[in-house]
Amino acid sequence: MDFSYEVIELVPRRIFRTARTASATSESVIVRVSDGEYAGIGEAAPSRFYGEDTETVLALFQRLRPVVERCRHESELMAELTSRGGRNDPAARAALEIAAHDMMGRRYGLPLCRYFDLDPLKTPRAIMSVGLDDPDVMVEKALEVRWAPLIKVKLDRDTDPGVVARIKEATGASVTVDANCAWEVGEARTKIGELERIGVELVEQPVAADDVEGLRTLTVESGVPIYADESCPTLEDIPRVAGSVSGIVIKLMKCGGVIEAVRMAREARARGLGTMIGCMLESSLALTAAAHISPLMDSADLDSGHLLKEDPYVGMRFEEGRIVLPDGAGLGVRPAAGAA
Repeated sequence: MDFSYEVIELVPRRIFRTARTASATSESVIVRVSDGEYAGIGEAAPSRFYGEDTETVLALFQRLRPVVERCRHESELMAELTSRGGRNDPAARAALEIAAHDMMGRRYGLPLCRYFDLDPLKTPRAIMSVGLDDPDVMVEKALEVRWAPLIKVKLDRDTDPGVVARIKEATGASVTVDANCAWEVGEARTKIGELERIGVELVEQPVAADDVEGLRTLTVESGVPIYADESCPTLEDIPRVAGSVSGIVIKLMKCGGVIEAVRMAREARARGLGTMIGCMLESSLALTAAAHISPLMDSADLDSGHLLKEDPYVGMRFEEGRIVLPDGAGLGVRPAAGAA
């Protein structure tokens, strides 16, 4: 099997800030695999929070090159990835698995969602995110995406939660909040109380990733559903957080691929947890892979392509507040006009 990869730069239209990061630019690694007849593409969008960056992705691909090249078709590649397992290098493993799924779909003429017996017409409500900024600018950003049924507002320790009320009033949309580990339990209790009065639908990761007891306290005391993101990267983490939160955020780049994300969604549902499919700063290549399994989820925060100055791929899109999957086999993704 032929195996190649390249680094691309993704540039947001505006610097995207959360309580943990500020992104003026980001790098993804695009993977291509081919058996000479069929080909597939994937994307790794690594996060230092989960122990990866561009260099670690490239190093793993270099080590795996002989393994990938020995594979005769995509099923062998997926078997190799499954056998290696583990929590390390999730974005790199996700990229290879996405490419293998794309190749498989092209071989059999099926979109990826059908491989998991999912209905492409049953995608969930779309979420659009508003990054941290001056409150007036945050309201301005929210008005740009007021068509979305759900708007996620990023907060930190210093931003007044009152901006959430302003956004809710200005847009008429339902609102969620993501604190990205910013608060201690005491201040989280106060802020969530205010957010409850404002009428937010849920709060993501109010406390540090390792503070599961804090999540439990806030879930018990609050009338607002609390979701775990950074506290629940993989399937193995679900039992640890299951009694402490109302739901989890699933991301291909933190769990290691589409198959693991599907397993997480089904395990979460079996435990009575809500599910949100999310993303890092990714192009529409990786976003579309996630969108194909979004019918398993209650909501979908797959908006990073919308935030980019130029998205190098065309795939999933938004229509009347919902995700629409592209036509075509595999991912159904194609390069944007003018992209390499």
